[in-house]
Amino acid sequence: MATAKVTAVHVLVLYVYCCVERYDYLYLLRTPYLPDRRRIGGPWKYLTYLTCMGHTVFFGSCVLADLIEGVLGKKAAGLRKVQDYVLASVLFPMSMIVTVVFWGMYAVDRELIFPAALDKIIPPWVNHVWHTTVVPVLLLEMYLVHHRHPSRQAGLTGAVTVGIVYLIWVLIVAQVGGFWVYPFMAAMSNFQFFLFCCFVAVIGCSFYLLGEFCNKIFWGSMETSRKGKKRA
Repeated sequence: MATAKVTAVHVLVLYVYCCVERYDYLYLLRTPYLPDRRRIGGPWKYLTYLTCMGHTVFFGSCVLADLIEGVLGKKAAGLRKVQDYVLASVLFPMSMIVTVVFWGMYAVDRELIFPAALDKIIPPWVNHVWHTTVVPVLLLEMYLVHHRHPSRQAGLTGAVTVGIVYLIWVLIVAQVGGFWVYPFMAAMSNFQFFLFCCFVAVIGCSFYLLGEFCNKIFWGSMETSRKGKKRA
């Protein structure tokens, strides 16, 4: 059962993400300066948006589970199990990719990923919620709440599957819409695009293992005892 402190963190994080989603809907989706957000797929073609929505749904489910257990006095074991898998296999690797790739490319040449002109359209606080805080809030969640990692095979299978599905979605947008979701992809040859996809796949799997490692640091004794019981 979550403590009042943990529930307060969940409510606060959910509130911040809801504020970002509201700002996005009221302003960014309607501004004439971001026409690509209204083309095929809308904002759902951007990994940043998908990650932000994933966080919103995840922390919304955390608040729901906290209320079920704290107010109704019932167990939310099924919901907690889904949260454990989604956090480990989807949200953490995806959030790490968003943060590392975005700020990495930003440091090399920001015009490739976030042109300076966008500073007048997208407020810094929205940009940082999208691209910076997505990892720290998950690390805080992993520290405060013991989320049981799935087996490595099951976890990596989920992470790879999500990556493949998103790649197919990007290719569909390029084929049907006639434009690349990320402009820098238009400058790549087929071979360079293939290498980029392989690179992202490798770091994505590495980020899954990093999440597993962080979970062991935070909850090492509990994870060890759980695995011991499974072997027995």
